[in-house]
Amino acid sequence: MRAGALVAAAGGFEANIEWLKEYWGPPAENFLIRGTPYNRGTLLRMLLDNGVQEVGDPTQCHAVAIDARAPRFDGGIITRLDCVVFGMVVNKLAERFYDEGEDFWPKRYAIWGRLVAHQPDQIAYIVFDSKSLTSFMPSLYPPIRSDTPEGLAEALGLDPQRFRATLDGFNGAIVPGGSFDHTVLDDCRTEGLTPPKSHWARPIDTAPYYAYPVRPGITFTYLGVKVTKEARMLMADGRPAANMFAAGEIMSGNVLGRGYAAGIGMTIGSVFGKTAGEGAARRARN
Repeated sequence: MRAGALVAAAGGFEANIEWLKEYWGPPAENFLIRGTPYNRGTLLRMLLDNGVQEVGDPTQCHAVAIDARAPRFDGGIITRLDCVVFGMVVNKLAERFYDEGEDFWPKRYAIWGRLVAHQPDQIAYIVFDSKSLTSFMPSLYPPIRSDTPEGLAEALGLDPQRFRATLDGFNGAIVPGGSFDHTVLDDCRTEGLTPPKSHWARPIDTAPYYAYPVRPGITFTYLGVKVTKEARMLMADGRPAANMFAAGEIMSGNVLGRGYAAGIGMTIGSVFGKTAGEGAARRARN
């Protein structure tokens, strides 16, 4: 079938594990894909192989921390975990590795997949206590529970002594007297701890103790085709294509460099979708 214009809106290559491994290496084997197994970047590869300019860092992606017990594909939003700010996060060595209270969660939720991806075996554990159990939307899977920190560590497969030392260090570094409020950048913080917890820090000291195991959950990749402000694809020689346009995740690298802000995915789909559709319609009509 011949057409007067093309609008490419086929997404990235997040379900193509072999392609991910070109940039991430063996760790990509432990990535979980939040959506369909069929979003393999077939059209993206075809366009890049035929002279369309690429844009975006191939190692950057929208990646969140999702329950490690989720299926390899199609786990969806019910496996996402939004409880990082209510506790501490440790890797398989029972070590913390990032500030859990750096900023409001909508500004930071999409960096935690990449953070976990850089940890040993791409696994981490969100640890909290009974004070926080009802403060967030739970995962599809129940949290792992124990009446003691050591028991929780054993249930997670962590060294109990190292875990207890990390927990005691975290609790001991919390500045007393703060007023906990997860709706603002509160004054509950640590002092003298590396990495710090800048906000929403309170002792994890009230049994039962809980944890969720998490792995990187990839939503979409940022490598894509380069476009003009009219959503027209740019060719290798720098000229815009006469009749090829792009919208959504397949051109996300034009907008997203590192990190993510809530709603950007829908925005580039709707705004550039409208722009690309109008341009393609004009081209086809003429």
